[in-house]
Amino acid sequence: MDDFLPQILAAVGGVILGPILTKVMGGSRTGGLLGGIVGGLAAHYGLDAADIHVLGNSAAGATDVMNIVNSLLEGGVGGGVLGLIGGMLMKKRG
Repeated sequence: MDDFLPQILAAVGGVILGPILTKVMGGSRTGGLLGGIVGGLAAHYGLDAADIHVLGNSAAGATDVMNIVNSLLEGGVGGGVLGLIGGMLMKKRG
């Protein structure tokens, strides 16, 4: 379970922030939700591949408090950006 915890937390961070930013900017809820999930996971994998840890320590376990906060925040930022783009692309026109 420790192997999947950062991915789950990144997706949760994207699901929370993606639709919020999308609705603030007037986009569709579905685009914000899907963009939030994909963006949260993409941000997590991208930062992990580049070995960038903003708050957490890579040597510590996945259940360390700072690594949990780090996964939530990086998922929220990536999900917010991609959710905003996805929500604007799927916006109703007319």
